Amino acid sequence: MKQLLIKSQHYIILLQSFQDWLQTMGYAQGTVETFPVHLREFFHYLEQRHVFHIRQIKQRHYDGFVTYLQVRTNKRNKGGGLSTSTINKTMQSVNTFAKYINQNGRFTLNITSRFLQNTQCVPNVLSEKEIRQIYEATFTPHRENAQAIGQRDRAILAVFYGCGLRKSEGSALNITDIDLLKRRLFVRNGKGNKQRYVPIAPKAAEDIKLYLEYGRYWFLEAQLQGLQGNNLLKKTNANASAFFLNQRGQRMNAFYDRFKYLKKYSRITTHFSTHTFRHSIATHLLQRGMQLEEIAQFLGHASLESTQLYTHIVEGQQPVEGRQPTNLNLNQ
Repeated sequence: MKQLLIKSQHYIILLQSFQDWLQTMGYAQGTVETFPVHLREFFHYLEQRHVFHIRQIKQRHYDGFVTYLQVRTNKRNKGGGLSTSTINKTMQSVNTFAKYINQNGRFTLNITSRFLQNTQCVPNVLSEKEIRQIYEATFTPHRENAQAIGQRDRAILAVFYGCGLRKSEGSALNITDIDLLKRRLFVRNGKGNKQRYVPIAPKAAEDIKLYLEYGRYWFLEAQLQGLQGNNLLKKTNANASAFFLNQRGQRMNAFYDRFKYLKKYSRITTHFSTHTFRHSIATHLLQRGMQLEEIAQFLGHASLESTQLYTHIVEGQQPVEGRQPTNLNLNQ
């Protein structure tokens, strides 16, 4: 979609100003990069129908674009169709652009938002037994510092499972966002540019504390060989504020390799990602009897619609025995 041609200078200027606005408003970097890409496709669609200015855009063009997305091929999938999720993300980009235009005041874009009902299968969810297996598989043998890497693995589980954060939220965490005294973390730029506090369970807080006190320090500094011998040297590319650090001392954005190791040593067959942990904690909380509204607040959902997905997962299942509904203390 990035290479789609746009002829209208008016649209080109709007694309750039929209991206600048997203950046100024503090949207997540992924949103700043992808929303203009989706909007470019909308503008390209309009130009194919001889609509070259925002004043010409009508509801029928918006509705027609939704229909177009439903029938167009997916270039990444060798001719397959777009998923409902992809179509809705594209329409969210256009809707956010309409919000920007209407706030700007120079033009008005009156369109009624449309989203498709998501009929996809429910997501993978790990059992509590599988979560324990993954937890116990930390501190796996490693050619470097197995203790520091293991402590980071447990901090990863604490954040993505224990606190239910999205990948982008966890990657963006800074050490100043963690308050171990009050046992909570601060999500600065959640989905939709929303902020929230998330409680940290006692065991998760303990794992985070160990990582901060020792493991993370190793990622900032490493035993480097060479002219300095075995002196402990500070890595020049270290990101001093990031909570999760990779082995180059930079902010950690990719977790696939670690999950690959953990899956191997935990001997579970279920594929998992950061979002699998998020789905899993939401399901487990619902099984324990927590109210849907509390889970929505915990996850940072704008409405109960997204949270209701988990009722389908636990439908017909028995509550987790021997456990009381978890008190998240969301208002602390």
